[in-house]
Amino acid sequence: MTTYNSSAAPRLNAVPQRDLPPRPNRHAAPAQPYLVPRHKPNSAQRRAEVKASRSRAVKIMLIAVCMLGMLSMLIFQRAHLIKLNSDRAALEQKLQEVRSDAVRLEAQFNNRVSVESVEEYAKKELGMVKRQKYQVHFFTNDNKDEIILLDQEQK
Repeated sequence: MTTYNSSAAPRLNAVPQRDLPPRPNRHAAPAQPYLVPRHKPNSAQRRAEVKASRSRAVKIMLIAVCMLGMLSMLIFQRAHLIKLNSDRAALEQKLQEVRSDAVRLEAQFNNRVSVESVEEYAKKELGMVKRQKYQVHFFTNDNKDEIILLDQEQK
């Protein structure tokens, strides 16, 4: 437990002292770099390093192949999408032409089937006239509903 004397500061001798390296002097010249000698691995370590490097190379190659495959699939899909869009545009153009032809043909049909054009054709081409009331005759059948068939010989 840390004890405090009458002042507000803690006692400094209560903190354990460690052996710390001396602080570098910022104003001093930097130390000269030197090469650290490389330790020579034994054959088992060399084999392990070679195996690890081959493993890394294989992983890098697999990742490269996967990335290349994904890139080629992306390019193929984009090309297919462009082709589909051009086909769609061509079909929409053809649909617009067909719709305009349908409107034109419907207008021609309505013009030819109108009552006035039919009456005009009947009068001019066929020589027909409108019927008059005196031309209509009604008859009644007092017999029961019966059908009389004529033989082929009686015709």
